[in-house]
Amino acid sequence: MLGRCASRSSLTALSIWLLALLMLVSTAATRAQDANARLPLSAAASTTTSLPTKDRIEQQLAELQSSTRTDEALKSNLSDLYRHALSNLNEIEKFGERLTELTETLKLAPKQTQQLQKSLERQLALDKSKAPPSVPGGLTIDQISQQLNQVMADATVQEIRVSELDKLIDSSQSRPGLVRERLIAIKQALDALDQDTQPTTLAGESSEELAQAKHWVSETQRQALWSEARMLEQELLTQSASEALIKARHELASLNLRELKAKQHVLEEALSERRSQQARAEQIASDRAQRDAEDKDPMVREFIQGNAALTKALGESASRLAGLSDDLSHTEAERKRIEDEYRSAQQRLEAAGLTRSLGQVLFDQRNQMPDLRQYRDTIRERENRIADATLRQIRYREEERHLRDIDRYIGDLALDAPAVDSKAIRAELLEVLQQRRSLLRQIIKSEDDYIRKLGDLNYSAEQVMQVTQSYDDFLAERLLWVRSSTSINLETLKSLPSALGWLVSLDGWREIGRALVERLRHSPLFWLGLALGVLLIWKNPAIRRAIRARAEPLRRVRTDGIQFTLESIGLTLIAATPIAFLSWLIGQQLLLSTEATAYTRAFGAALAQVAFGLYYLRAFRLLCMTGGVAERHFRWKENVLKRLRRDFGVFTLYIVPIAFIVIALHQYNDPVHDDGLGRLLLIATMLGFAVFFARLLNPNHGAISRFLTDHPKGWLHRLRRVWFPAIVGAPLALAVLAIVGYVYTAGILFQSLVYQVWTILALITLHQTIVRWLIVTRRRLAFQAALERQTARRAQQAADSEHHEAGVVTEIFQVEEPEPNLAALDEQTRRLINASVFIGGAFAIWATWSEVLPAFGFLERFALWYHTGIVDGIEQTIPVTIADMGLILLILVVATIAARNLPALLEILLLQSDSVSAGARYTIKTLSSYLITAAAFLLAFSTLGFDWGQVQWLVAALGVGIGFGLQEIVANFISGLIILFERPVRVGDIVTIGDTTGVVTNIRIRATTIRNWDKQELLVPNKEFITGRLLNWTLTDQLNRITIPVGIEYGSDANRALELLAQIASKHERVLKDPAPLISFESFGDNALTLVLRAYMDSLDGRIGVITELHQAIYDTFKAEGIGIAFPQRDVHLYTKAPLDVRLQSPDETPRNSGAGIA
Repeated sequence: MLGRCASRSSLTALSIWLLALLMLVSTAATRAQDANARLPLSAAASTTTSLPTKDRIEQQLAELQSSTRTDEALKSNLSDLYRHALSNLNEIEKFGERLTELTETLKLAPKQTQQLQKSLERQLALDKSKAPPSVPGGLTIDQISQQLNQVMADATVQEIRVSELDKLIDSSQSRPGLVRERLIAIKQALDALDQDTQPTTLAGESSEELAQAKHWVSETQRQALWSEARMLEQELLTQSASEALIKARHELASLNLRELKAKQHVLEEALSERRSQQARAEQIASDRAQRDAEDKDPMVREFIQGNAALTKALGESASRLAGLSDDLSHTEAERKRIEDEYRSAQQRLEAAGLTRSLGQVLFDQRNQMPDLRQYRDTIRERENRIADATLRQIRYREEERHLRDIDRYIGDLALDAPAVDSKAIRAELLEVLQQRRSLLRQIIKSEDDYIRKLGDLNYSAEQVMQVTQSYDDFLAERLLWVRSSTSINLETLKSLPSALGWLVSLDGWREIGRALVERLRHSPLFWLGLALGVLLIWKNPAIRRAIRARAEPLRRVRTDGIQFTLESIGLTLIAATPIAFLSWLIGQQLLLSTEATAYTRAFGAALAQVAFGLYYLRAFRLLCMTGGVAERHFRWKENVLKRLRRDFGVFTLYIVPIAFIVIALHQYNDPVHDDGLGRLLLIATMLGFAVFFARLLNPNHGAISRFLTDHPKGWLHRLRRVWFPAIVGAPLALAVLAIVGYVYTAGILFQSLVYQVWTILALITLHQTIVRWLIVTRRRLAFQAALERQTARRAQQAADSEHHEAGVVTEIFQVEEPEPNLAALDEQTRRLINASVFIGGAFAIWATWSEVLPAFGFLERFALWYHTGIVDGIEQTIPVTIADMGLILLILVVATIAARNLPALLEILLLQSDSVSAGARYTIKTLSSYLITAAAFLLAFSTLGFDWGQVQWLVAALGVGIGFGLQEIVANFISGLIILFERPVRVGDIVTIGDTTGVVTNIRIRATTIRNWDKQELLVPNKEFITGRLLNWTLTDQLNRITIPVGIEYGSDANRALELLAQIASKHERVLKDPAPLISFESFGDNALTLVLRAYMDSLDGRIGVITELHQAIYDTFKAEGIGIAFPQRDVHLYTKAPLDVRLQSPDETPRNSGAGIA
């Protein structure tokens, strides 16, 4: 029992020990696995098998290229794998070198940073103890200039150094996040490589070689990723030390740059002072020389006076140079300030995002940005100054070149003035000319410095403009979506009394009065402007009468002209000027007054800005006045004009005062007033626009309701339930945005909306003016055609009267070249004008929204796909974004409109030229349509990233498929192109194809239209004109022959008949003398002697009429000569098998059927 218990207990103990051992082993394994999982990526490199060397892979690649394998696919695959492996080895080598650099940087950076900081401290202490930089008094101007050039060169190098360090600091702050993202991507790539453990192989001899190549690629890629991970981990470890070193270098470089700038400033001031001193000394010497020259020779005195002029020019040049250095320093400081703000804004946005507080700071910075228009104007003004200085310098250099050899110059003077040979005069001239040469060299050097300084200033200004534009686009893209204020609440309403008190402040209005009085005292232009405004008000009734008088010539076609419309529009614009001009004038004077305050400047800016809106509204209302342009020239309906006058009048009285107050509050820049009363009045302005749009554009009873009723199938009528709510809802939506706090967003969008309204009013006027020109042109063409038809009818009537006197009645049929359908052209051109104005308006509206468009720049960051292209000679990956798709859509819309309607405008313009035939007109307009379509598709495909090398296989495949499936259509299309280029058939040609003869009226892509003499249109496939037989009567020459057979009775005088035919042909004016008519005796017919007259005409016009006239003349002449025209003889047989029934019948009796008749 005890043994069994002991054995059982021993077994139990053994079991417990085994269980404990198993648990220990499993725990240790788990910990080891966890530790291995936490190892950095670089630790796994120790498990990597040996990699192939670059030499081995290159050897394999060389053997592969020199081999004669027939399997080109396998050869290409192996070649790509070897190159991939080589690329991976190069990456491993590059990452290793970078790892070594980072390791060395981590060791040395702290010590280098400490040394730089000590050097910086020593230099700062030295700067405090040493005296400010100065220029020794004994230096000449040339020596100071040399030192200045050296300091400027050193400062430029130091500026580049500081700029590079700024970029390194910026990148170092964002670099850790990018490194961590890359490490995660490397971990994922390694996991993907570990999962890909079954490489595919080929059976046969090449399977081992291909498997080895794939193994090399896999292992080198894995090792490249491990090497990159080790490098990045080391970069993270080195980050703080490296950043501290860069900042220390930046501080030291900035200190050196400040010292150089200070020294440069001192040298520039010294140089300017020395030049001024030299100019004063030269001026004193010149004055003394002028006083001493009174008793000298006239030539010497003339040169002394010239030296005095040069001395004065030298002083002026020194004065011009004096202020340029300060201007350059100010411009560079402005550029540095904007760059720092730009960099700071980018860093803040990357760190914390765009918050409301940061948004307000960025709003203020954007308001403080310089005005780019002033910089552009200044640059243009400096360019003019550079041009003037260059011309002066050329003149000075030319004169200095002549004075290099003074003795020779004096000798040349002696040829014209013998007195110069005198030694005394010669000595005086030598002294004066030496002084002049010295002055010329000084002023040339001064002008060189002046031109260089102006160029530096322009370059610096262009840099300011560039960084300002970039910063402004950056802010515009982000600030539009920032809430700039709180929602309207009780505090907003509480601020109204103070804002209203500011608005009606007596002190403020006294300031306005003082400012205006000051301008009246000191500005004659203000008086002149007031007089002009009063004159325009006084002459306004006379201008209106002149506008109505310009409409009188429109009643008759002979006196009508587009110039009357243009003059009336000009007078209307002048009539709308007085009130708006006075508002702008007073506003400008308030801004320019020396007594100006913040109050007067706010009111002045408001008056100046509101003047433009008042002018646009007033001008359009005057266009709609009774007897005005809209009524008499544009032919608008009276009820529409009454509605427009009433709506525009009420809207002007409502919107102008409110807009004036809103602008004044905004310009005063008081946040409380602007956010309170200013915001409420801005909302009232938006609501006013919404009501105005609702009344004016209502599809049922608005100003355009009649137009919509007259065009029920137009897109405006069909989409009225879309565009009307959108137009009315736009200002309402902006009002809601302003209410909830997006005041800046609502203001910017509303400003663009207002500009868009002014643009649309201008486009309406432009469109109607173009339509008016089209109507005038059409009326003139129709009137000219009517005159030509009237002249032709009169000539025909005169010819008919002559024939009537001779007892001849004629009827002339004309075969004419088809005239252009003016009504159809008018309709097509109207569509083109509408489309052109629409496209022009789209670009104009795009310009009005240009300030808002950068906010949609995020669309360019959404790439749909990528393609490879050449940019600046370098192959790069180019994204195709949503913005590109919008551009493609715009291209296709514009091309569709142009291809459908532009040929009509070309045709109506070509109608004015008599040298262009109908066929040439048709060819030009058809080919222009094809070219527009082809160019649009090429541009669209290019934007999408497709070039010919990428799509040529697709084009080839489509060509084969289309060639088989649509071969007839393709054949007709190609034949149509051949017809247009080779022109075997043209529009207006008379052709015979098959049994149809007619006039070619249209050549389309697939078929050509022929209208026969019965006015029936026959569609003939283009292929038949190229492959079949075609008779073209008017291809190269319209010369044609008329053949008239004449049969005379047997027994007639045939010779006389031939003579008469010759006389008749020779007398007719349309029958050509060369080739001469041909008369022949053709045959002895059954009933007549057959004579034939063959005559030629120079064209097919009037061919049937000429044939009729010749027939009539032959009949009349032969009848007068007693020559009978033969007629066929017929035998009449009586049917006599039945008796004839002969009856007598009176006229009143009804005839009855008889039993027999005549057969």
